[in-house]
Amino acid sequence: MRQLTVEEIKKIAVGILEVVARFCEERGINYWIDYGTLLGAVRHKGFIPWDDDIDIGMLRPDYDRFMKEFNGYNPRYEAHCIENDPNFVRGFGRVFDTRTLSLWKSMENIKYGVNIDIFVHDNAPDDDDVVAEMYRRRDFYHRMNFRRLRRISSKTGGNILKQLCIYTFRIMMRIFPRGYFPRKLVENSKRYMHEDTKRVGEFVEYGYSVYSREEVSSFVDMEFEGKKYKVPAGYDKVLTQYYGDYMTPPPPEKRVRPHSFTAYLKDPDE
Repeated sequence: MRQLTVEEIKKIAVGILEVVARFCEERGINYWIDYGTLLGAVRHKGFIPWDDDIDIGMLRPDYDRFMKEFNGYNPRYEAHCIENDPNFVRGFGRVFDTRTLSLWKSMENIKYGVNIDIFVHDNAPDDDDVVAEMYRRRDFYHRMNFRRLRRISSKTGGNILKQLCIYTFRIMMRIFPRGYFPRKLVENSKRYMHEDTKRVGEFVEYGYSVYSREEVSSFVDMEFEGKKYKVPAGYDKVLTQYYGDYMTPPPPEKRVRPHSFTAYLKDPDE
């Protein structure tokens, strides 16, 4: 195997995005570029210079269709989520390039490949207090999931007693199956899936904002790395809720690569 550079990782991720966007357009599945990718498109017409991944957003019905129908479309790429892979480690989905392998330094045996994230946005209740409670649950399950996935042998700080307690806790977390907390994240996120709500939100991973369904019900094309992709017609409101003054870059000391993995191109016979 050959280790990939950050620029090679980004190029592979763009290739995945092209295939996913084409598939969605052919099948009538709505998607939009989301989070840092949306910000990058608006502010830089491509990647945020210090970022290295791609995020897509979908509403739950489109997400479920995509995850059921995508695999087999192109043998080079596979879509995984907890709904179609009981050992998957996140509450959202990812599309992987099967020619690659990525390794996370502190996580237990997580070997997939270079990928893009597919975030699912579910119905959000109209009561802000209930939304806050859903985020509290999400954050708890999210923390527990990462503690479950962390390598037992990962280095810890502190005195011997503290290290022993952490080591024991990590062993005890193996009581839970690998997909247990991702499933809990999805259950929490789908609590209002059968209700007709005016708002949607992402309750499995990242943001702390909900917004009007209308803001992600119509789309415009915007350039990202030389090609046009769908963005919400209400992208300004979405980005403002995510990031506040999103057109002002962070200070130089915060312009760092946000992920701690290494990626490799597999040998042809692997």
